Amino acid sequence: MTEFLENLVRGIPGLKITTDPDPIAQACTDWRKRYATTALAVVEPQTTAQVEALVKRCGEHGVAVCTQGGNTGLVGGAVPVADGEHATRPHVLLKTHRLREVLTLDEANLTLTASAGYTLHEIQEFAAAHGLLFPLSLASEGTCTLGGNLASNAGGVAVLRYGNTRELCLGLEYVNAHGERCGDLRGLRKNNTGYDLRHLLIGSEGTLGVITTACIKLYPAPNSRCVAWLHVRDIDAAVQTLNHIQQKAFHELTSFEWMNATAIDLVQKHFPAKAPVGPAGCDHVLVEFSSLGSEAALHDHVAGVLADLMNGNPAVMNITLTKNAREAEQLWALRENISEAQAKEGLNVKHDVACPVSRLPEFHHQALAAIEEAGLSVQPILFGHLGDGNLHFNLSAPSHLDAKVFLEQHQEALNDIVHSAILACGGTVSAEHGIGQLKRGLLRDITAAPTYRAFVAIKAALDPQNLFNPGKLLAN
Repeated sequence: MTEFLENLVRGIPGLKITTDPDPIAQACTDWRKRYATTALAVVEPQTTAQVEALVKRCGEHGVAVCTQGGNTGLVGGAVPVADGEHATRPHVLLKTHRLREVLTLDEANLTLTASAGYTLHEIQEFAAAHGLLFPLSLASEGTCTLGGNLASNAGGVAVLRYGNTRELCLGLEYVNAHGERCGDLRGLRKNNTGYDLRHLLIGSEGTLGVITTACIKLYPAPNSRCVAWLHVRDIDAAVQTLNHIQQKAFHELTSFEWMNATAIDLVQKHFPAKAPVGPAGCDHVLVEFSSLGSEAALHDHVAGVLADLMNGNPAVMNITLTKNAREAEQLWALRENISEAQAKEGLNVKHDVACPVSRLPEFHHQALAAIEEAGLSVQPILFGHLGDGNLHFNLSAPSHLDAKVFLEQHQEALNDIVHSAILACGGTVSAEHGIGQLKRGLLRDITAAPTYRAFVAIKAALDPQNLFNPGKLLAN
């Protein structure tokens, strides 16, 4: 492979190439440190033309391309595959953070066009400087990139109101397996001229091409914001609360997050953030509202909706309504630090599941009952975007057991129980984290045979050499 790397150096001026073992090892270790792999080199293009040239040379030499944005994924999709036949195949890891050729805004069309290497936070800030909003919001927004958001079809806390990344993208440009620039950045909201390849690339986890640029939707920035923290009896009460609020304040409702008592107790153990005082052992709900109207009008409207909610409703036990942005951020810190608190606490079995909102309580109760019936003792750390049906159903070892040993002994059984329960409720085993290399076998097992054959056929048609991210998403 020395000849291949020399070819890159000579043939692609300006391409940054790193072959030192330490930076390669760092780049090839995923965020959860579940996969530690390697590559021939880390390559960092600055332009789409460099990506085109790189992909052509990789195709000529049979070198696979693993594309990585901020490396914040949770399923091993942004590092070379760790096992199977593709693990021995030579890879380059293509980091996109230097792809920053384009950052423009069309105010009249409410669109922003940006290169894949910009972080989500940078895009949010650029839109905000023009009085506009790009509503995608994730805990990792300071690190994750636009290209990664598109490749993984990222969700986040505002899907309830604005949709996930797929719904926010009007067009994208990508480099295909032949090293050709493809796509459409015109920012059209109506365009019925053939297959819309954009939707194949979004959520494809880097297996069909390298996304280099995208045209995304913007919205008028809200003039007011209000956040409420509710103590509720259980997840059933949380769903009922969501239904009530949607009936009364549908257009103002931005986020609706549910957390069980264990999740919030864990955050307060490891971080200084404190939740509003409420009954012991109750569940928590964080609700955000926003409006183009005044702060006072929004606050009064929300206060009325929540007062009506509590009237004669014993399942809602306490409501705290923020008065300013500082208080709102303090409440959001409780929700956003759950994952970090879990990491501090130790290993756990993670599940990113979703089903119709109406069936979330059914799934919750069935899964926990099945775990108990199996004789497994766990600490459920449960939270998520209840407003769009997505829960992070994470299970930790009891405090008196070694977490690593617990996972080795019981992870497979717990996965089977949770996945069976969510599928029985008309749900999915991957709501927003994707498939990567973690769930590729599971995807094959739960997908109808004709559908899975279509997946394989699409991959073969668009990437006949299996150049892009081999060993990810598909099991074969």
